[in-house]
Amino acid sequence: MKEPIGVSAVILLLSLLCQAWSQDSVTHLYFNVGSDVMLNCSNILKDLMSKEILYVIWRVDLVGNKECRVGWQKFTGLLDTCTDGKSLHSISESCSDLHSISESCSYLHIPNFSERDVGIYMYEMAFIGGTHTCKVSASITVPPSISSWLELRDNNSMVAVCAAEGGKPAANVTWRHAENESAVVTQWHSGGLFSVESRLKLPEGPKNATCIIRHPYWEAEKTLVPSHRKRLLEIVVCLLIVVSILMVPAALLFFMYKKQIMLRNCLITDRSATKPEPITHKAEIEETEEVEPYASYFQRVNSIYNL
Repeated sequence: MKEPIGVSAVILLLSLLCQAWSQDSVTHLYFNVGSDVMLNCSNILKDLMSKEILYVIWRVDLVGNKECRVGWQKFTGLLDTCTDGKSLHSISESCSDLHSISESCSYLHIPNFSERDVGIYMYEMAFIGGTHTCKVSASITVPPSISSWLELRDNNSMVAVCAAEGGKPAANVTWRHAENESAVVTQWHSGGLFSVESRLKLPEGPKNATCIIRHPYWEAEKTLVPSHRKRLLEIVVCLLIVVSILMVPAALLFFMYKKQIMLRNCLITDRSATKPEPITHKAEIEETEEVEPYASYFQRVNSIYNL
């Protein structure tokens, strides 16, 4: 039987007026796309297990969406204003009774985690005597770009470098070497992505130096063996050689193309020179036709005159 809303409001008011124990925390968590997520705030004191729980609520503030709530209230039961698959669950059968639900045996289930689930999850639990809250930032994991190489210092000492760049969260970089404890690790972040670089001095040379990189995106660790990087001068020389090799056939093809065009122009010129000019020939014919009658008339006149 449900109690009146006014009774629950009075109980909540009395609990807030009592001497309260509370703890605020911010936790950054990262999950792979498609994974099933179980959010739980379990960092509470043991004596809270005996407290009477009034409500357990997750306030979900997703990127680009309005805040919604998923949880349980003592006098109204389950609450869900998100309606996107998120739900409050019990960890074990002993916690199946929602009237005896506690923080240590409840969790927020997020199925098939994706970009639409990225955001801030604010947990709040109220009990007789106080409240407990925590805040979780949930994001998608991004695998880092990894590399490892050897550097030679001015004093001829060898340094092994291992880097994991552009990941989320930051990767864990260690060395499988006797001098692992002396490694210098540097971290930085840019645009929400994290990079890690570890440098290990190798006084005895690069023997048995193996870099080990761990990241939540991978199921297994990655191992790299550092090798010598090619110097800038060597890279430039290689590029010049490649360019020179490519220029020889390119120049040959260009020469053959130009020669073919010149031969084609010469053939066209020769054909134009040997072709008769029909317009000039026609003019000569017309001129002959105009002159012949006059010549004949002149001859006739002369013959009569001679007689």
